[in-house]
Amino acid sequence: MELQRRGRFSLGLGVVLVGLALAQSQPLITIDKVMTGEELRATGVEGLSSTQRSALDKWLSEYTLRVLQAAKGDEKPAVTGSGSASATYTGSSGGHWIRSTADDGAIIILEDGSMWGINSIDRIDTMLWLPISDITILKASPSVGDYKYSLINTDDKEKALAKYLGKQ
Repeated sequence: MELQRRGRFSLGLGVVLVGLALAQSQPLITIDKVMTGEELRATGVEGLSSTQRSALDKWLSEYTLRVLQAAKGDEKPAVTGSGSASATYTGSSGGHWIRSTADDGAIIILEDGSMWGINSIDRIDTMLWLPISDITILKASPSVGDYKYSLINTDDKEKALAKYLGKQ
């Protein structure tokens, strides 16, 4: 059971980054994804009102992101309510490089702190992209929903449809 809970928690970490970056009113990681039914009952969480449960889920998402950033040695503040899936990237298009990737290529973080959600079809490529790879950012033509940008890995000659998630 402990191994199963750890697996759910690890899976949830990547989801947290996306959820917080999108600043959704409903966090993508919730207490019931990291606790078993027995743990929810034993701790009294099961008896919380919906308002209390929402506040706990929001806190859990924000706290998990802070823990991840501390573990990485990132001293910048966590993204909170300022991000948006429809946000517009105002940085320069060229001269970027990958600082890190997360969640098997679902999220790319560039050296300027910009975070990018990658379209699921392109993750097969981005999961193999390496830190320090050179990246150019262009407006996607055509865009697909919130995915309004193309990240071009000029080292590997690959591109991925991306949405701007905000800055760390």
